[in-house]
Amino acid sequence: MSKLPNAPLLEVIFELSWEVNSSKEREKFQFLLGDIYSQLKDEYPTKIALMQPPILGFEIPIEVLANKPIYRFKKNDFYPIYQIGPGLLSVNTVDAVYFWEEFELEIINILEKFQISYDFEPNSYLKIALKYIDFYEFDFNNDAFAFLKENLHLDINQNIHTLQEGNPIFVNFGAGYKNNIGVYNIIINPGVINQKGGGFIVETNIVSQTNSSELNKIPIWLKKAHSILSENFIKMTEGKMYESFKSNTSGNN
Repeated sequence: MSKLPNAPLLEVIFELSWEVNSSKEREKFQFLLGDIYSQLKDEYPTKIALMQPPILGFEIPIEVLANKPIYRFKKNDFYPIYQIGPGLLSVNTVDAVYFWEEFELEIINILEKFQISYDFEPNSYLKIALKYIDFYEFDFNNDAFAFLKENLHLDINQNIHTLQEGNPIFVNFGAGYKNNIGVYNIIINPGVINQKGGGFIVETNIVSQTNSSELNKIPIWLKKAHSILSENFIKMTEGKMYESFKSNTSGNN
């Protein structure tokens, strides 16, 4: 196993989500919460409620909670973590402890426990996603379009700058492409990270659909998704930017 010592990585997320359209979903979620915790409590002992309990006599409609994390479970009080909510299972890690081979095993382990703990309606459609979130330092007093072209090989041709003075104070960009395992997406937004300052937050992900009867095929999809995302990251940052990740010194501006 190896990793880039100066990688721009913030977080890696695996998500499994499904529609919440049954009156039984609240009860099923409570059973899931108890069952999956009992199976993983030795590995993920810390349970954190991410939402305040409803006021006595007022129950939050299950549709409002759909696909939102309600509980977080931590390993050794740090990452990786897994989160669950009505219609959602996610497994997350961060750069400080990220090695793909280890993270992949965590996802598969949690998925296996999830399968034991939750019963889908026959032929339910599920959405699966693998997401990488990176951060590239940038001072927006400089030319954002030149930075994206030089460092991420993203050439945004537009003529707005000829009508306006100075550099843009923010740039948002998104695109999606079909491939043989789903849809590859890239989403670029401005952001501020503590201790790093301002820059671009870049999410690359692959999203696909599967059937509840094919949960056992997700590990194969996972390997393919990781391979595509990894190759695209290398191509996107090829050159000076990628070389900077191999060094312990920062210099992404």
